[in-house]
Amino acid sequence: MYGEKFLSRLGAWGALRFGGALVTAVFSSILFLELLTPFLARIFPAAPPNLFHFFGISIGLLLGVIGHFIADLWDRIVFPRWYGPHGSWLDTTHSPLLVFPPGAELKRLRSLAGQVLPKKAESDEQIDREAAKAAQRQLERWERIEHPLILGRLVRGLLWPSLFAAVIAVLAAILAWPLGEAAAGRSLLVAGVAYFVLTLLVLVPYTHLRVEFLLRLYRDVTSHAAHLSKRKPVDHHTFTLRRS
Repeated sequence: MYGEKFLSRLGAWGALRFGGALVTAVFSSILFLELLTPFLARIFPAAPPNLFHFFGISIGLLLGVIGHFIADLWDRIVFPRWYGPHGSWLDTTHSPLLVFPPGAELKRLRSLAGQVLPKKAESDEQIDREAAKAAQRQLERWERIEHPLILGRLVRGLLWPSLFAAVIAVLAAILAWPLGEAAAGRSLLVAGVAYFVLTLLVLVPYTHLRVEFLLRLYRDVTSHAAHLSKRKPVDHHTFTLRRS
């Protein structure tokens, strides 16, 4: 994966794992709102300019923290609708919408992983959890697997801030017209649309990284099980894990 070796040489994975997602969410939230302050100042010309920067930073900080702590909603609601056990894109062999990863390989490997897990998952939704537990038993294996997950969380940190900024920009645009600031309203509306488009664009790398993480996880579980099994080689259609 592009940039993975570079980050490994820098030894940056530890910092990215524990603080990268929060920093990304807070910084991007403040930046997105700060870019709106010139238009907001035109709506309220009597207000001191520093006041808008103060509110931009304060509200951006608050929304960034909120976005960070509810960021897993993208993993629990949006992503499963496409690539979960019953996702709509699981049977695709070509890129959905020409930009998202196909799901056929993910579906195949998830099925294989579910068959070889030491503890059988009671439902398809538990396969990821049990596969992660199995992989985490060896630190070196897990560190390699989780790199796309760490990067995916960094990218995910942009989703809520851009969506929050889009809503704020549109609401401010609606407020601008009754106040006689149609020009500022149009600029804010364009900014709101741009932030919304940014949210949709960020979903692409986020989804690719999440899928890559799951592919690595399933491949690790199946290859590890095949290594333990001395009697039966790896079969691309079914796995049998025998206890000695």
